[in-house]
Amino acid sequence: MSNSFLQCISNICGLELATLIKDYKYSLFGGHTAVVEGHKGIVEYSLEAIGFALHKGVLRVKGKNLRVKCMENGFAVVVGDVACVEVSHDK
Repeated sequence: MSNSFLQCISNICGLELATLIKDYKYSLFGGHTAVVEGHKGIVEYSLEAIGFALHKGVLRVKGKNLRVKCMENGFAVVVGDVACVEVSHDK
């Protein structure tokens, strides 16, 4: 598929192009907020790690005093002392 086709689809769906290409996207803001798009639900939840199922793998937000502030339809906002984000892919 061409990028112009995918860009058109992303505009219609209200998603960023990166989300369509990778199935997911995450953004970090100032070490205190992580935004995850395109996840399939929570698979792990603690104050130190919150794991999100991906189409093929798991995305983990790691840190201290983590909590999900907002979550709806494949979109989540995690707040706390965010140290890193790790992605593991199923083979």
